[in-house]
Amino acid sequence: MVGPPKYWEGLRKFSEALNPAQILYLKGLFVAAKPSKANPDGWQVYLFVIPAFLLFALFVLFPLLSSLYYGFTRWDGMSSPVWIGWDNYIRAFKDTIHLRSYLNASLYVLGTLVVEVGLGLILAVLLNSDRPGFSLFRVLCFSPVVLSMVAAAILWTFIYDLRFGLLNGFLREIGLEAWVKPWLAQESTALAAVTLVSGWKYAGFYMVIYLAALKRIPLSLYEAAMLDGAGIFQRFWRITLPLLRETTMIALLLAITGGFAGIELFFAMTNGQPFNATEVPGTWIIKQAFDAGQMGYGVALTVLMMLFIGIISVLYLRFANQGETVQY
Repeated sequence: MVGPPKYWEGLRKFSEALNPAQILYLKGLFVAAKPSKANPDGWQVYLFVIPAFLLFALFVLFPLLSSLYYGFTRWDGMSSPVWIGWDNYIRAFKDTIHLRSYLNASLYVLGTLVVEVGLGLILAVLLNSDRPGFSLFRVLCFSPVVLSMVAAAILWTFIYDLRFGLLNGFLREIGLEAWVKPWLAQESTALAAVTLVSGWKYAGFYMVIYLAALKRIPLSLYEAAMLDGAGIFQRFWRITLPLLRETTMIALLLAITGGFAGIELFFAMTNGQPFNATEVPGTWIIKQAFDAGQMGYGVALTVLMMLFIGIISVLYLRFANQGETVQY
């Protein structure tokens, strides 16, 4: 149904008072809402969007806006919050453990880039074959991904155990008694031990991503390179790596953002110990917000972590988009 002439005449006069950008915006809304052959339902289409928008506002927008408010308050989660301005954020930049947690997280991310993404790429290249038995190896490499993070943490905590752990037991059996140590309780090895567990857990995930990308590379490129006398390493360096650039950019972004935001392994295996050697932003936020009862300070730390991850992501994407896209 088309509205009465007076309605459209009033709309025309209203549009004359608007600037061009506002006119285009409102025109788009009314075209979408006006019943037509292309859109016979008119305003009814928005009924399907409203439930999703309400859920988004309830579970995303409201917590986000409330977090911005509580970050400026002294609040224990129970009593009424007291406005203190920027005190929580000033305290955060003076908190040595909080600053160290970002250093630990950065070292952890660098380690995961090598262990997770690098190992995933190697596994994908080695297992990119349809020969009998290779599918079984791919399943075995991917199986740790389906294991829950807490279960993986408990499993590897037993493996790292000083007296009964599989790792130290193996070292004793082969005569390397000097290498036996409390891997998770020693400040110099705890962070590396957790990083290796993360690599074991997620290398299969990145293997699948790279396998999907490798399947898209035409075999004719490798055949032509072999005719030109290129060896296996030359084909990998000159053909495989350049054509996997976009996949690698995505994998690195996932590893970086996930590394800074992830806390499950650290919380379940070390809880930031020993001597805050494995303290990451997430574990320190939990300790401040829930253990110390400083919810306002914990919220401020969370906002800072979100801003940090957002800035890193934007800078990384800008850097990634500067390269040339390889077509094949």
